[in-house]
Amino acid sequence: MNQRCFPLPEASITEPENHPVRHWLERHPDLSVGLSELQQTALARLVPLLLCGEQSAIHVFHTEYSRREDSQFYLAQIEADERLHEIALQRLLQQLPEYEKLHRLKRQAQLFYARIQQASDSVARHFYTISQLDACVCVLMNAVANSSIKGTPAAGLFSLIKRDEARHVSIARRHAVRLQKDIYEQPPLDFSIHQGLVSLLQQQTEAFEMLNIDTDALFQRLIQMAPVSGSAIKGAA
Repeated sequence: MNQRCFPLPEASITEPENHPVRHWLERHPDLSVGLSELQQTALARLVPLLLCGEQSAIHVFHTEYSRREDSQFYLAQIEADERLHEIALQRLLQQLPEYEKLHRLKRQAQLFYARIQQASDSVARHFYTISQLDACVCVLMNAVANSSIKGTPAAGLFSLIKRDEARHVSIARRHAVRLQKDIYEQPPLDFSIHQGLVSLLQQQTEAFEMLNIDTDALFQRLIQMAPVSGSAIKGAA
């Protein structure tokens, strides 16, 4: 049974046949190969959080592609990427033991993504916020891919998803600027997504440590990624 934080809309376009994630799934039907029982337990607690993020991103890019009269195709392409990530993570989750507190974890993730949408005062701000979140996802995916599971099919999947998300960061930023040219000069939102994300992830500190991930260093890096001023944001972009 698939885990859903959010119901998914009908796809804007068909997922590409030659996508690296699709090829990886064909080569590795069992993504749990090589994972110890402890590692499987840890991923059973972390993958649902990543899944919620992918499902939220599907909605964001689908809605923006649908609402625009000029229908920028790159938005639909990112939506297709996110759908493939979602399919892949669903497969991995189904091959892992069930986390007994999954419902609570999903609820926490739903609240986090709802706060991002509520705090964004424009579509442009929402997209710039999403670009910051995707940058954080790159760091998370890299940490997990290079943890104690390195070399497994699951680690390879995380690396492929990270590669896509890095591209999504720059596209989301450019789209935010197209919508609002002075987006970099806007004051920060009332809700800090970096602190909010770290607060969410801290609930699963034990799972990260099961994978030999230094949570102090990881969480500190995520906090430090938060922009501190308009000029600093612009310079970082």
